[in-house]
Amino acid sequence: MAVAAETLANFTEYISQLTIGREGSPLKLKRGEAATTKVNFKPPVEILIEAKTHTTNLRIGYAAKQVIFNWEHIGDELRVDGGPANGKHKSGAGAIPRDKYVLIRWVVTPKKQSIYVDGQLRYEHVGDYSQIDNPVSVFGAEGSEVTVKSIKIRPLPPGTE
Repeated sequence: MAVAAETLANFTEYISQLTIGREGSPLKLKRGEAATTKVNFKPPVEILIEAKTHTTNLRIGYAAKQVIFNWEHIGDELRVDGGPANGKHKSGAGAIPRDKYVLIRWVVTPKKQSIYVDGQLRYEHVGDYSQIDNPVSVFGAEGSEVTVKSIKIRPLPPGTE
């Protein structure tokens, strides 16, 4: 499910409001660097991240310590470390093209998280997400170079399941 252009007007862009100390788009992250919002978010929330990795390890954090695309050990496995879905990895769902921007849409409600890449549902987990109160992060690891074009976030109406 793609995000309609009229819907994007309801999102706030955070690319210039990050803890990394640099701003602007695109933002290149070296190994060990993270682009993290200065504010926390509670579900229900919708997150749009437009980013790319040169090779491996595009990592995002919010409802999990990290969700990994193009993991250096099993490239097509979507890794989920931490949070309510900890260890519930999904084979065949983690590969993204190298050196090409992808749009990651992460929808987290009190009862579930859903992760889309370029409009395709890649991962869904039902669990208790009601206590999440975290910033949103994008980062790389293991020598990967990650470039972030945008981080857009919007709260969803109360009661969104």
